[in-house]
Amino acid sequence: MEYFSSPRLLMYRALFMSELLVAILLFCFTLPRRKGFAWRLPLALLLSYASCFIFPTQSNAIISVFSFLVMFLVAFGACFIVFESQWKTLLFCAVAAYNTQHAAYELYDLLLRIFRVGTAGSFYETTTDVSLFSSPLQAILYLVSYLLIFWLFYLFFARRLKKDSPLTINQAIVFGLVVVCGLADNVINSVVIEFVQEANNATLIVLAFLSLLLCFVCMTMQFEIAARSKLDSDIATLRVVRSKEREQYRVSKENAELLSIKAHDLKHQIYEIGQRKSIAEEAIKEISSLVDIYDSDIKTGNPSMDIILTEKSRLCNKKGIRLSLMADGKALSGISESDVYSLLGNIIDNAIEATVQLPENERSISLKIHHVKSFSSIVSENPFRSENLRFGRDGLPLTSKENKANHGFGIKSIAYVSKKYDGDLKIKADNGIFSLSILLPDNPAKKE
Repeated sequence: MEYFSSPRLLMYRALFMSELLVAILLFCFTLPRRKGFAWRLPLALLLSYASCFIFPTQSNAIISVFSFLVMFLVAFGACFIVFESQWKTLLFCAVAAYNTQHAAYELYDLLLRIFRVGTAGSFYETTTDVSLFSSPLQAILYLVSYLLIFWLFYLFFARRLKKDSPLTINQAIVFGLVVVCGLADNVINSVVIEFVQEANNATLIVLAFLSLLLCFVCMTMQFEIAARSKLDSDIATLRVVRSKEREQYRVSKENAELLSIKAHDLKHQIYEIGQRKSIAEEAIKEISSLVDIYDSDIKTGNPSMDIILTEKSRLCNKKGIRLSLMADGKALSGISESDVYSLLGNIIDNAIEATVQLPENERSISLKIHHVKSFSSIVSENPFRSENLRFGRDGLPLTSKENKANHGFGIKSIAYVSKKYDGDLKIKADNGIFSLSILLPDNPAKKE
């Protein structure tokens, strides 16, 4: 028996690899490319298509399952050549791509059986015929099936993958269940092709429909579980951030009180030394003005607001940023001290991060906090470089730092505190001005 006894099956393997690679691109196009992409891509394609010729084209269920599994693994390995990402993320995308290709295959088989113009199993027939489609209708049904499934899977799944927050494998056991279901579906499909092609057409239609449904179920499980795991991880990280913010507020409060006392005492000591040692009055004033920087606390009537605004005012002064403040401490009297510290601290920190990238003469931050009727308003504005700002699907700005996993929680903390007090958070970025506004009701139903 010749090694390649079926040119049709050989052609289908190449077609299968093409379908799989297109599906992989569907899920991996947001991933960063490796350096040398121009030569890496042809190499990846060469290895992928070479795997189509490894196994003999014999009509055998075991060889069929194993050969297509190896082809999938080679295509998965090719992802490492082209894309710069964690193996968990690449495996996630590769499994999703395989599921997409298989769902399209099952829809094609289902339509062929419904219209009684053959079966997708004819791809596997050991024959010298090189034609993959026996009629124009088969070719049309093939195009309709694959275009429809690829579009639907992109619409409901692939476009959820973002460059700044790719989904990955977090729960190995559950993800393993998805893989096992996919493999089981493939094995069942091969067994049907090999042994039960003579079964009642209605029965085979039901089997094809159930197989297609299983593909959708596996895909939904994979994406929903990954998305939930990512959300759980973000919540856990946010809790740690909030805990550290509360501790930072406690330390800042103690330091502010101690520094105020020491600065006040030091001013008196400077004047006493100046009188005894006859230090020039001008030198005394200069030293005293330096001490005033640490003795000039902002007074709003809200202790936690005083601490954070004083702290950030000094930071802005150090970085050459003009900070314009109009703050009514009573406006945030219904918010806990640690939440005020967290909320205003993150708002100003984000503004500082944006403005320090600008020339010093353009660095400015405006913060207004006041009470209007039964609401308290917080409005922050600062200039920014538009090319450095992008928004996520939740409407919140994305971090511009390379390590996405450990950054971007400042804005999430702002959103958390706002939601905790039934507030309305709005963010705009127009004409080079970043604007953040929060409207808080006087009597919120606090949520933890």
